[in-house]
Amino acid sequence: MQERTLILHETLQPNDIKAQRVIAINEEVYTSLVNSLLKEDMAKIAQPSLVVGEPGCGKTFLLKRLYSAIKENIGKSMYPIAIEGKTLYSTCDIWAQCASMLNLKDTGDGYDAILEWQEANSRQLVLLIDNIQYFFKRTSNTEQYELRGKLNRVGAPVLVAFSEKVLPAFTEYNAAFFDGFKISYIKPLTISNIKNNVDGIYDIDRFEKIMTYMPKTVRSMFLAMKILEETSDFTQDLVLLSDYFYSHYQEKFDSINIPTQRILSALSQSDSGLTLSEIRCSTGQENGKISPYLKLMTDQNLINRTAKTSRDGVYSIVDPLFKMWLRHNTTPASKDSRRYCTEQNQS
Repeated sequence: MQERTLILHETLQPNDIKAQRVIAINEEVYTSLVNSLLKEDMAKIAQPSLVVGEPGCGKTFLLKRLYSAIKENIGKSMYPIAIEGKTLYSTCDIWAQCASMLNLKDTGDGYDAILEWQEANSRQLVLLIDNIQYFFKRTSNTEQYELRGKLNRVGAPVLVAFSEKVLPAFTEYNAAFFDGFKISYIKPLTISNIKNNVDGIYDIDRFEKIMTYMPKTVRSMFLAMKILEETSDFTQDLVLLSDYFYSHYQEKFDSINIPTQRILSALSQSDSGLTLSEIRCSTGQENGKISPYLKLMTDQNLINRTAKTSRDGVYSIVDPLFKMWLRHNTTPASKDSRRYCTEQNQS
């Protein structure tokens, strides 16, 4: 499994809610959510929705698309409020953030003032909460019952939430939100999904090669598209890709101890990975000193080990983008040294 590179995953920023571009990803779920919102009636109890999908599958991008759609197409009857779930520690936090975004003052917990705002403006709030799993993990069932009670009132805001997984808080019989969400599932993005959005617009071969270095996320796709707009061949693509992440990987490399740096530098020079003896030869370190670091690096998911037997293993770097950065920015092993190591191992 490729290491999760956080900067290649969408994040929800209050000053950057609008999606970068409208692209056809998770279109079925998007259409279903928009249609559900169009059917909402402030004279009735709203239906909360939950979108579930693993990191990188496009949940935050979908939230941004919904935000834009509500603003531009359903704005006469609804008003979107986007909230990052990592900022929530109580139900009061939800209403306080809503009140703040609506510029409501001296509102207590904010809920009653929000209902008054809706009535005065004839618009129903749509709460788009990303990473809502944080709220449910941090709060008690009693607190969650309080939230559901307020959402179940006639004319209350509509909740559309996003989570990495289905939590017990959504499925256990005694949980506050048992049977409380209409749940939609998003599948992980594949290169086929992504190619459908760029084929005929960009050089598809170069696009696919760039994507082999990054996790299959919407943000990765946008970065690959940006690189293709600024370069003319694959060599330039990789140079620019490496430049984008220089500071990130430099900081990561600097935080690693020296023996681990030496091992990573050696591994980055091999396309197919190295055995323990090859690592020893490349780094000049003894087996007994290398093995503990290899185990630690494996546990940290910096490297993986493939083996035919318990004693025979090949080690390689998990993150292909980090491997490329190491190859370009750390001292490479010379070809003569590598050939010497191979000859010594064969003899």
